[in-house]
Amino acid sequence: MDVDACPACGGLFLDKGEIKSLTGDANLNKLLTKYLGFDSDSAYHCSNCGWVMDGENAGGIRVDVCLKCLSVWLDAGELEKLRKMPDKEFKRFSPEKWDEILRAKRIAWEERDDAFRAAFRDLYLSRKL
Repeated sequence: MDVDACPACGGLFLDKGEIKSLTGDANLNKLLTKYLGFDSDSAYHCSNCGWVMDGENAGGIRVDVCLKCLSVWLDAGELEKLRKMPDKEFKRFSPEKWDEILRAKRIAWEERDDAFRAAFRDLYLSRKL
């Protein structure tokens, strides 16, 4: 595994899946890469793909995660702190985070339903011609 480290600040840039490999914690990996929001509140852009990053709270540590390729940015010392945290820290969500997760799921379902309706409409219209 090739972890990218910033020589100036000591931060780490982890490609998709590397956070799980380095910490051995599947729940932390799931928290950071599955339950992302649609809004970016991070000043960072991903050094891997250039997309915007979103700040996520992982056991009281702010971690920036790319909304596109799911790469992770850790400030200096944060990997060690994450490794020391009990697994249960990554299973709890704040009420605000639950709202964000539910809102994201609702939007995804609405987009999916809109796509199905459009596909059926197109299919119906093409048969009428």
